[in-house]
Amino acid sequence: MSAASPGPGAFAEGLRSLRERRSLTQEELAARAGLTGKAVGALERGERRRPYPHTIRALADALDLDDDERAALAAAARPPSTPDGEGVHRLPARTTPLLGRDAEREEIVALLRSGTTRLLTLTGPGGVGKTSLALDVARTLAPDFPDGVAVAALAPVGEPALVLPTVARAVGAQALPAPLVDALAAYLGNRRQLVVLDNVEHVLACAGDVAELIARCPRLVVLATSRAALRVRAERERPLTPLAVPAGPGAAAVAASPAAQVFLDRAAAVGRPLPLDDATAAAVAAICRRLDGLPLALELAAAHARYLSPAALLDRLDASLASPSARDLPPRQRTMRATLDWSHDLLTAAEQRLLRRLSVFAGGFSLEAAQQVADDDVLPVLAGLVEQSLVLPEPDAAPRYRVLEPIRQYAAARLQQAGEADAVADRAADFFAGLAARARTGLRTAEQAGWLDALSRDHDNLGAALRRLLDRGDPRTAATLLADTWLYWALRGHTVEGLGWVRVVAAAGGTGAALHLAGAALGLAAGDLPGTARAAEAAVAGARAAGDQDVLAEALLFAGMAAVFTGAFDTARNRLAEVDALPRSPGRRWVDAHSAMTHGQLAFVAGDLAGGTAALAEAERLARELASPFSLATALNVQASVALAADDDATALDCWAEAGALAAEVGTSWTLAYTLPGLAIVAARRGLPELAAELFAAGSATAEADSVAVTFPPDLAVAAQWLHTVRAELGERDFTAAWERGRGLRPSDVPRVAELISDRSAPG
Repeated sequence: MSAASPGPGAFAEGLRSLRERRSLTQEELAARAGLTGKAVGALERGERRRPYPHTIRALADALDLDDDERAALAAAARPPSTPDGEGVHRLPARTTPLLGRDAEREEIVALLRSGTTRLLTLTGPGGVGKTSLALDVARTLAPDFPDGVAVAALAPVGEPALVLPTVARAVGAQALPAPLVDALAAYLGNRRQLVVLDNVEHVLACAGDVAELIARCPRLVVLATSRAALRVRAERERPLTPLAVPAGPGAAAVAASPAAQVFLDRAAAVGRPLPLDDATAAAVAAICRRLDGLPLALELAAAHARYLSPAALLDRLDASLASPSARDLPPRQRTMRATLDWSHDLLTAAEQRLLRRLSVFAGGFSLEAAQQVADDDVLPVLAGLVEQSLVLPEPDAAPRYRVLEPIRQYAAARLQQAGEADAVADRAADFFAGLAARARTGLRTAEQAGWLDALSRDHDNLGAALRRLLDRGDPRTAATLLADTWLYWALRGHTVEGLGWVRVVAAAGGTGAALHLAGAALGLAAGDLPGTARAAEAAVAGARAAGDQDVLAEALLFAGMAAVFTGAFDTARNRLAEVDALPRSPGRRWVDAHSAMTHGQLAFVAGDLAGGTAALAEAERLARELASPFSLATALNVQASVALAADDDATALDCWAEAGALAAEVGTSWTLAYTLPGLAIVAARRGLPELAAELFAAGSATAEADSVAVTFPPDLAVAAQWLHTVRAELGERDFTAAWERGRGLRPSDVPRVAELISDRSAPG
């Protein structure tokens, strides 16, 4: 503290000057102000340097001061700022660096400096780092607020009525008279003051008092932290999201991640610096993803790095978050559970019930899913959870929501304690089984892209539904779910996972045509032709026994495909003839289109190019009517192969170019694994060996990444021939360089590459 200034002080001198200019004695001024002459004398001698706001207001009225004179007199009564600009009430010292929030800090500092934002509320879930960021912003802004920066910690405050007294103490105004809002507004007056209101969520009813202070104190700025906004007109809300988690498991991706930076910094602070090798980086990345980038959760977990390796910590993560951490944290933040208990206790009974039921979702969820799982009208209650930042809306997927993983785990424990876990999990499993049933038709029509995206968003929920169906002893429904969605698993790069689920369901007692059908389809995508044939024949037998004509048609189709691809032409003809003999139905259009394709493939491999061309033209017509991007791309791929065999490069290029555009449009890879080598062959035939090598590499990378395979024998043979030719023409060094470039080719690049090939005329 600096020594007291000599002399009576600015207020004493200012008061005397104002009184004398109005030719008043001390007694006359005292009478007008309702004070004693002794009190006025003490003020002018500097014996009372800090008069109460109501005293200043009475004197200003008695002296008939204008607005500028009132402000000057009030300012003279305030304590001087300390040299660092933080006012009398210093901010808490920074104990840990603020990592990963540079952009947010710059944005918030700019808003509060602008003069147009008087009340800014940082909102977000517990543990996201609202307080740390607010205090860091306040430290940055301290020089901009010469009358001080004050922090009112509201976590211990139990009633909204106690907020203003807490603010008064924070700004140094003691023993103000009632009504407090008037006295505090008079005290703050024209001061250039920043007040941080920390943890407002449980006293939101104070919003009116805060709004009134801001309205009456023109230079007051308030920075609040809260799970929910105050919802007053002066407020600007700034939601705070968790820190970005590593984009991948590699050391470079981990080092660049703000979430990982927090974890590594806190681990080093407890005496366990972690070098980022491949194993360590992968474990740290998994920890960050598991904790959804919540800073408090990362800090609590890192506190245990002194005696647990990242891999061991990942295995024990739940226990680590529940055990005490730093003693200098508030009690409600010493474990993640304590933080969430604090948030949970502020909810209504309906909000608590919905939150625990939403924990059944793995990943995000739609409003429709929440409605069924909650077994209630969720919208108004869900809005409350969103308001409290416990449920977050998902961008670009409205109306869709998610619960951060640490919060979800906490809510799941509450669900278990309430005895509702099984019933809620059953409702969720039933919902996603129903969603899969609706998706079955859409995945085979013009709605394919939308359904692929929808199932992709609910990928984790599909897995959770399969687990629950098996846990409750219902493998039949699990098998049906897989049969309904096999196109999703195959087209979006989840073939291996889908096959894994087929095996798990079978091991749990799942049988029947639906399960075998899913296994046959996914086996074909993965390139397991013998497995496809066995599963398809088992599906045929099961469908015949059950009298299920739709499943029988699809099972016969896959049996025919497998027979064509393995050279069992008689079996193929028999199976396709059985498909054609089945009664037609509206749901058969997808099977009809693919049956025509398989007829075309059979004719092609048997040497009948004319018959193959005719059958494929019919397949293309049916596929365009169906408007399924996968079906049309498949037909075009086969047409291109037949055209190439007839030396019609132009038709082949047109077909493969369109097939590539369709794959890029809907985000599928199975057909693209056929399209890219086809384009490579045309590029090679047109004298573009480097581009051909790049396209061969892109096809290989696509198949490898998504575990799909090219299995049609003519395509395999001609690709192998031209790959050898391109390699020999380029030489090993140039071929390797082109191959590495090609592995980075994206599906969206295919249309552009096709144009490059089109620009090169066919050799004469």
